[in-house]
Amino acid sequence: MNDTPEHVRKIQYDIIMSKTPEERFMMGIGMMDDVRRMVEGSIREQNPGISEIDLKVAVFKRYYSKDFSAGELNNIIESMKAWHAAQVVMENSIF
Repeated sequence: MNDTPEHVRKIQYDIIMSKTPEERFMMGIGMMDDVRRMVEGSIREQNPGISEIDLKVAVFKRYYSKDFSAGELNNIIESMKAWHAAQVVMENSIF
């Protein structure tokens, strides 16, 4: 979609390029965080009470389901769940 007039895009570009590389990097990180929060919110809205690991799996599937075969996706998800379960065990065994 390209509904922004060229002169406005130039102004936007000039504003962004006037920032330091570090500022532009942090803007990108901030945008990624915002998108992740929107994705998580959408998943939570559809699945109230979703567990932490199921939310992580759902986010992963939303981002990467087209990048892996069904078998690869399943292996990754099982690894995520196993890692999470091990972390829970470790947290509960620390005095």
